[in-house]
Amino acid sequence: MARVLKMLLAALASGVVMLASAAAQAPAGLACGRHDEVVAQLGELFEERRLGQGLADSGVLIEIFVSPQGSFTVFATTPHGQSCLIASGEAWEPSPQEESFAAR
Repeated sequence: MARVLKMLLAALASGVVMLASAAAQAPAGLACGRHDEVVAQLGELFEERRLGQGLADSGVLIEIFVSPQGSFTVFATTPHGQSCLIASGEAWEPSPQEESFAAR
């Protein structure tokens, strides 16, 4: 399970590098906004709270938000505070605590 999650995050991070440059130009159809506004809306509209975050080599912040009802959202935020939607969905299931390998 942890290996699959690690591979998924690696693939996601490589996609974020491409997305980050696209986000800087904010093309039509890409859901982007100011980080503080995006986070506030996730909380107000969907009761989503940040589950975790990580910094990609490119300097882009990757954040995962989840709600008690199981909805989830993944955002990439540039160093300039522009957040763009990467993925969203339903049926989020947390991993058991023993499988958490995040460096502290």
